[in-house]
Amino acid sequence: MTSIYARIPYGEPQQIGNTLKYNYLKYYISESINPEFWNPNTSRAKNTAKFKEFPEFNQRLDNVESMINAVLLNFKQEEIIPYKSELKTELDKLIKPNKVVSVPDKTDYSKMGLVEFAEHLIKTLPFKRNTIKSYNTLKGNLESYEKKYKTKLTFKNTDIDFYNSFVKYLTGLGLGQNTIGTRIKIIKTILNNANDRGLNVSTDYQKKSFSKPSEETENVYLNETELTAIYNLNTLPTYLENVRDMFLIGCYTGLRYSDLIRLTKDNITSDNIIKIKTEKTEKTVDIPIHTHVKQIFEKYGYQLPKPISNQKYNDYIKLVVEHAGIKEPITKQYRKNGMLANLTEPKYNLVTSHTARRSFATNAFLADVPTLSIMIITGHKTESSFMKYIKMSATDNARKLKTHKFFNPLTIAK
Repeated sequence: MTSIYARIPYGEPQQIGNTLKYNYLKYYISESINPEFWNPNTSRAKNTAKFKEFPEFNQRLDNVESMINAVLLNFKQEEIIPYKSELKTELDKLIKPNKVVSVPDKTDYSKMGLVEFAEHLIKTLPFKRNTIKSYNTLKGNLESYEKKYKTKLTFKNTDIDFYNSFVKYLTGLGLGQNTIGTRIKIIKTILNNANDRGLNVSTDYQKKSFSKPSEETENVYLNETELTAIYNLNTLPTYLENVRDMFLIGCYTGLRYSDLIRLTKDNITSDNIIKIKTEKTEKTVDIPIHTHVKQIFEKYGYQLPKPISNQKYNDYIKLVVEHAGIKEPITKQYRKNGMLANLTEPKYNLVTSHTARRSFATNAFLADVPTLSIMIITGHKTESSFMKYIKMSATDNARKLKTHKFFNPLTIAK
């Protein structure tokens, strides 16, 4: 008899060439079979008189497969990229419940300082890798702060005085307001977590004055004239042409790059609507297919170019936009050591994969597409958040207003 196992992908995939490579968990289930009765093509028992119980056996395998898919779907819905141990633990809970032993939490949180508690959360909570990275960065900042000011941060002394001091400290490191805001947001989450555990936490973190700093960033979009210039480029090498075409699809659909690379002919309905369940929100969106998008699909025979890493994509799209002659200088204002500073760069250098989505929203708004209709596609829940998201120049705004009745009142001829 041979044991049966499932080969399950986990963790963050690595980009190798044009393919994504996953790590795999070899998960043994509580079933075994004589290799003579096993069909490797179907991964099920053979339909043979020598193994009369094959229907019930295969049904048990179907049940196990359904449970594995349920665990993977739950991680996906929670936007958690599991580690090997996390995946195995969740599988055991569902598939081998009798083997799972619940161990009561005997951790003495009261003896932990803020840094130690943050480290505990990093080790025990099912964070995604990027979240772990952010927590570790904050932990490093807190440790440096303690060392500089010769203090020990506790749940009780992380009050409004600490907040003001820590923001000043991070500002002195040259960090921008939005970066500092991210650090404060994590601290508030940590303190809230400690409070939920019944620890004696200063409640200052709940006050409005303990809010995360922020500042508006200079995010660019490409207007219709610029998109036309990109669309008409005809001397690009193949690798840039592929990126250009995928970028344009994003500009006319508002889809994120993670959704663009999953588009196939099956996503296009008979009445020329793109229908796709987005990866981030798990919600299905319906988007009218733009003429340029239809032409790009037809160009590739409805098999779009193979995906590349987001980093390469961002590098290549800058080259594409530069080829299109979009070199307008853009001045960004930011804070350095608490002081306002300016940085001027050519526009093409500020374009990323997300610029496509922002361009879609802004151009649709300028074209008088109803705001609610755009929000249904982009997924914005409030009009205020949507209005912060779109970007338009003063010139674009003036052109839009030119046709408004306020600037073109009807008069009676005298």
